[in-house]
Amino acid sequence: MQPLLTYVQISDTHIGPTRDFQLDGSPTFPYLERLVCIINSLPAQPDFVIHTGDIANEPDAESYRVAASLFSRLRAPVYYLCGNHDRPDMIRQYMAMLLNISDVPAGAPLCYAFEVEGEHFLALDTSEPSIDPRGRLGDDQLERLHAECTPDGPPLTVFMHHPPFPVNSPWADRNLLLENGEAVHQALLPARERLRGVFFGHLHRSCQFVRDGITYTGASSTTASQMVWMPWEDFYIDKVNSLPSYNITQYFSDYVHSTQYTFTF
Repeated sequence: MQPLLTYVQISDTHIGPTRDFQLDGSPTFPYLERLVCIINSLPAQPDFVIHTGDIANEPDAESYRVAASLFSRLRAPVYYLCGNHDRPDMIRQYMAMLLNISDVPAGAPLCYAFEVEGEHFLALDTSEPSIDPRGRLGDDQLERLHAECTPDGPPLTVFMHHPPFPVNSPWADRNLLLENGEAVHQALLPARERLRGVFFGHLHRSCQFVRDGITYTGASSTTASQMVWMPWEDFYIDKVNSLPSYNITQYFSDYVHSTQYTFTF
């Protein structure tokens, strides 16, 4: 069976200002050079690539220039979210030609919608520097989410950077969640019959949970899976512990299939 639509999700690339920058021993630039080659060589090209935030490790001009030099090589359109390490104005300024969006006013959060193959996608900006590394969806975006999440309409997918609910890790639950995740969930509920899912990053490892019929899927960091925890243990291990990865998600008429793939360098 052929999918109706296919996209690649990458997240938390934490690109630095130079090609030899490393994040806790992880060489982000060569990993991403390899990933670009992999995506461009897939047997069936994805309809788009979604980056669910933390493009750069620090929001400086050189890091975004390096990011633009990498992602401009992708053959598929790329959509970007703002993570807690990013700043929306920096993304607009240095990656403007790659944004593939036109309806985000200057100075506003990086919140926008796009359509592909009859599917409706909503990208939210949950970054708020004052509470970093936690996140929050601003009142204007929450109002838009309510307006988008009606019972009727085309199939809907929501992208954001922060996980909305506890993930059974005291350290992560205390430091990394969306502060108004419950309000976001309540806003989504009217659309659950047409909601394909909610996809996020930030945790640096993959996870999935279902609540009230809504599936939430988290992607690992593409370049540095750093945060290691066992349930109930309150600690953070600051090291890379798995291979770089990306997710491929396919939409069929009546289900969604998402798989994590690792690669070597």
